[in-house]
Amino acid sequence: MDIPEYWNRLEREASQIVQLTLSKCEREFCLITQAFDQYCSAFESIPPSSNGAAQIVRLALLSQNLNTFHVMINCASRGCYIQTLLPLRHVYEAWLSFWYLAKYPDEAQRWLDPTWKTRPPKAETMLNKIDHPSRHIKSKLKDFYEELNRFAHIDPAAVLSRLRHEDQTTSIGVGVRFDADDFRACTYGLSLWMGNSLDAISSLVPDGHQWHAKYQPVMEHILQFIDEYNAAHSGSPVSSDGDDPDAG
Repeated sequence: MDIPEYWNRLEREASQIVQLTLSKCEREFCLITQAFDQYCSAFESIPPSSNGAAQIVRLALLSQNLNTFHVMINCASRGCYIQTLLPLRHVYEAWLSFWYLAKYPDEAQRWLDPTWKTRPPKAETMLNKIDHPSRHIKSKLKDFYEELNRFAHIDPAAVLSRLRHEDQTTSIGVGVRFDADDFRACTYGLSLWMGNSLDAISSLVPDGHQWHAKYQPVMEHILQFIDEYNAAHSGSPVSSDGDDPDAG
């Protein structure tokens, strides 16, 4: 069967962008793929548990985030920068659910009802009920969620990222393109929430396990990149394909 012309063309363009990403943004690509590997390896380091439904749901949520991160890294490296940011709201809600069930394990069935008659709490409800070290952090997480809602709906960023300006002519970009700044903005969002997810899954890996020895350097690299990016962008990272807020 012949591959349709435009699909084949877009795939060739995406493959070329992958090569550009690897050569021009090697540090950023290595950062997120190393964090991804560390996250994957944690599942092999978590001992079997008989803690019931809550533990099953919490692990399923972390497993779902693993697949989401895989898709996001692929999207970013292929030039689909807006599409990379879209799933971050899903990652955030899974992270909230993980910590919510740590405090309210008896509510696990709300995530296991296929009829969805007993739905999980809304994100705002979970945010207000889980523990936070300070009101400041809780406020920043709420701001982050509101920012993510922009990408769940049609936002000006979705339109502006498609426009190309040359002289006095505006054209519509079709397909994908490489942009190092946009890839770094995606790396910022990815590293921020891969770091949060690594922190979550680390709580299930027994103390003293060799996994933690590899986890610490990965987290240090993530935090270093986040600090450098914030300093370079005055704490408000913005790419031409969209915004990526500092959740802190």
